[in-house]
Amino acid sequence: MAKRTKEEAEYEDSDIDVSSTDDEELQEEESIEEGDELLNVDFDFYNLNSTVDFHATKNFLRQLFQDDSGFFPLSELTDLILEEGHIGTTIKTDGTESDPFSILTVLNISNNLKSNAIQELIKYYLEKTKKNAQFNVILRQLFTPTSKHKVGMIISERLVNMPVETMPPMYNMLLEEMEKSEKSEEEYKFDYFLIPSRVVKMVASVVDKELNDEDENNSRKKSKKSDNLPGEYDYVHYEDEQIEKNALHYGYFDFTNKNIEADARRVFNDYGIEPKLNLMLINKKALYTAVKQMSEVFPYE
Repeated sequence: MAKRTKEEAEYEDSDIDVSSTDDEELQEEESIEEGDELLNVDFDFYNLNSTVDFHATKNFLRQLFQDDSGFFPLSELTDLILEEGHIGTTIKTDGTESDPFSILTVLNISNNLKSNAIQELIKYYLEKTKKNAQFNVILRQLFTPTSKHKVGMIISERLVNMPVETMPPMYNMLLEEMEKSEKSEEEYKFDYFLIPSRVVKMVASVVDKELNDEDENNSRKKSKKSDNLPGEYDYVHYEDEQIEKNALHYGYFDFTNKNIEADARRVFNDYGIEPKLNLMLINKKALYTAVKQMSEVFPYE
């Protein structure tokens, strides 16, 4: 799997495959009549583009940190990712000048401890992990300017409908780029990686309870259903499960700001959805193992 260069994108055809035979056109017409329209889309992998990807990357950071994103200078953090991060991959479907659908990169925390954006992130992570003593202590050690261990923060975010199978090649390219970069020794030789992500917690619907309280029979029926919640947590990014299995520490933490009620996030289900921060710390060797497992569980074809 290789990235496309800007020159290749300019001279090749559109990434969206609209070609078809007569039979395929007939099948498509039948699908449209049935209400299902299929569109073949080619995902292309590109390097980060500081002149094009700024706004999308900033929006991805808002999505990652939810309403807590207001705690951080996102523009400064975005500049660090695009201008100093150097390596990383985006996925696009309409050439290098189009907006990315996914982004994966790594930011050197140890080399940017004086940055206001990194300082705010560190303060945030230490506050979130303060009740998890072991996790908190090792983070404090890693964030110390005199620490002998280098830590990188992996930023991974994408549009909600992007398939998880696109992630293994992105991670493999990231690992390869860290090894082969001209700045690998001073910039990308990490001992540990900190990966912020998200999970969602399924919670009983407050709205349903209030509505059902008006009807005693419905209340008993619905309450029984609400008590039978699915698995308490679900991943937003399913590749995180492989990272967790190999992580030194990880934890699920409440976001500080909760401006949207869990019921307002419901989509075609009987439960409220409450997002939480998933913070994972993994060493270099374990990350390679996790990426290998990720490739086996979610093969890219």
